[in-house]
Amino acid sequence: MNLQSGEIPVILRNLRKEAGYTQGEIAQRLGLSRETVSAIENNKPETMRTLQIEVVKTWWSVCRSKAKAETRASFVEQIVGYFKFITDRI
Repeated sequence: MNLQSGEIPVILRNLRKEAGYTQGEIAQRLGLSRETVSAIENNKPETMRTLQIEVVKTWWSVCRSKAKAETRASFVEQIVGYFKFITDRI
């Protein structure tokens, strides 16, 4: 899966921060390095091209209960928009 929207990294960063996790803590929960989390949050093209839906799904699961309603809504809107884009192209 390829999530290249510039807004998704910002939303993932907001989810992490609102949930009270450092990059190192979320990395440990996701089974990633802190450097990979940093690359995702900074929208590094090579990292974003290979970002898997399972990582996004787990990030969401770990953080959503502590995130603000506005951030949760933005996340859902971006993910639904991404999948609509994909299905419209099929």
